[in-house]
Amino acid sequence: MKTRVPKFSRPTGLDTKTWRYVEPIFKASQLAQRETGRFKSYGCLVAVYRTYKEWKDLKISKKMARHLAKYFETPLRKGTSPVRTLIDVTFPSLDPKQKSRWSRALEFAAFTKATPDQLPNLLKNHSGIAGCARWAAKQKPNKKMYRYDWASDIRLAR
Repeated sequence: MKTRVPKFSRPTGLDTKTWRYVEPIFKASQLAQRETGRFKSYGCLVAVYRTYKEWKDLKISKKMARHLAKYFETPLRKGTSPVRTLIDVTFPSLDPKQKSRWSRALEFAAFTKATPDQLPNLLKNHSGIAGCARWAAKQKPNKKMYRYDWASDIRLAR
């Protein structure tokens, strides 16, 4: 028997153009909830990344991220990337640590200039979502943390 997927309706007050970008993410999220296994969130990540790439190509990523954050009443910090804002808006119940991993993994994919179709292979080749997030943190850190109280050489500490 065929399972029916309930159709999402556009929230009142959200314009049609914005809804066209966000609707595939909600559909992918709903499909992922019915799946089981380690890779069930990959479809959601591909949908988020595809939307982000479309925005980036049209040069409207920051503007659309601010618009969505304002509509869905999501707090928006100054240095937040559009990917993180998109994840915050579409997956509000997700753990903050998981949101951070997802956004860093997608930033790594953007950094490597991967297409949305190549994203699952990129994630698998770099040890999953956490592996890509780790690579992103090494390649392009968000903050530069310096600790001057640490010994520069381990032999000096002994």
